[in-house]
Amino acid sequence: MRHLRYSKSGHLMREQRRAAQRPSRETLVRAGVIVAAVTLPTLVALVAPRRDQRPLAPAAAPSGQVLAALPPPARPEPPPAPAAPPPPELERVEARLADGEALSTALQRSGVGADDTSDLVRALKDHVDMRGLRAGASFSVVWRPLVTGARELVRVELRTLSGEGVPRTVLVEREPAPITQPEVGARFLTRHHDAPIETKVEGLSGAVRSSLYQSMLEAGEEAVLVNKFVDVFAWNVDFYRQTQRGDEWRVVVEKRYAGGRFLGYGKVLAAEYVNAGSAHRGFLFDAADGMHAGTYDEEGNALQRTFLKNPMEIARVTSSYGMRFHPVLGKNKQHQGVDYGAPTGTPVWSVADGVVKEARFSSTAGNMIVVQHMNGITTEYFHLSKFADGIKAGARVKQKQPIGLVGNTGTSTGSHLHFGMLRAGSHVDPAKQKFPNARPIPKEYRDELQRFIAPLLAQLQALDRA
Repeated sequence: MRHLRYSKSGHLMREQRRAAQRPSRETLVRAGVIVAAVTLPTLVALVAPRRDQRPLAPAAAPSGQVLAALPPPARPEPPPAPAAPPPPELERVEARLADGEALSTALQRSGVGADDTSDLVRALKDHVDMRGLRAGASFSVVWRPLVTGARELVRVELRTLSGEGVPRTVLVEREPAPITQPEVGARFLTRHHDAPIETKVEGLSGAVRSSLYQSMLEAGEEAVLVNKFVDVFAWNVDFYRQTQRGDEWRVVVEKRYAGGRFLGYGKVLAAEYVNAGSAHRGFLFDAADGMHAGTYDEEGNALQRTFLKNPMEIARVTSSYGMRFHPVLGKNKQHQGVDYGAPTGTPVWSVADGVVKEARFSSTAGNMIVVQHMNGITTEYFHLSKFADGIKAGARVKQKQPIGLVGNTGTSTGSHLHFGMLRAGSHVDPAKQKFPNARPIPKEYRDELQRFIAPLLAQLQALDRA
């Protein structure tokens, strides 16, 4: 066995050899960088899928089972917003116009300020006839309370009538000032709503005890209906002289309503007047082709004649044709016409088509008009207060065209119309003259007329006899 001997110098030599075999720090750093550069891509490649490699599909569920998708994690609900404070309740003040009170005064009495009142009245002028407002007209003022304790005007509602008498509600609302122009201030916007108009057909009847006028008023109707009824028979019945106690009347007429309020009469569709046992009937007919229209009896005879019985709406006869005691001259004298008592301003119409022969003032006849008609007939209209526009010598007039107004001019003791008639230059009694009817309806329209008037005739006959 060989024994090794180590000397101090030998030990040093062994240490040097070991140091030479051991890698330096620089060598280890360089080796680590190289290993990292080689190893990291390899690890990434092992973890990340290749571009040509599809991602692994989830494991298939066993046959007959469905894998439920996991719900997304619930998001926390936001806290509820604080409840808005309820809007303040509007205050409503109801009021009416007092007798003789202006709307502006009534508004200020209801708490509306002077400036708002002025603006409101200005806004209402295009929708309301201020002068037509009457005592009792109602209105509402609506206010909004403010947090300061004051209140702000919101709107005004006015209930009135239109020019035709239709119930109308006018609403005036405050519009806030524009945000971009606060200096403009608030203004009022106005609109209105009229109640819809409804037309109803009604049948009415009655009996004459003193006069046709009084009989219709007692039946709850208005004087306008009297005149419409008389117009139907204006060529055939003289209601000033022929009316007798016990006469009967029936009428089928249109009535117009709005908001439960009666507005007036429309067309008289059918009428019947039984005078001294003789029945007169008239039906308003308009052919489907528009070629024939008028008032006819059951046989198709036109009720219209060439001359009307009277030159004005129903009035009282104060003096008939013939010998009488003249109230101005104070002696008996032939009265060459018929006097109709009527208020000054009552319209007077021509009884037939014709040409104005004279329209002038006379010291005895006052403002007088003379109209020349066909067949040598002339009519006179004396004591007028005024001539109608366009009435002068040479003017053409139509039947029932207004030519003047009743007055008290010339030799007269009161407001009335003197109506005279001449044939071939000689005065005659207008009440005793007979004039031909207009042409009857053509034969080809008779069947249409009969079908049209059948339900109206049945309605007339069904009306109670008073």
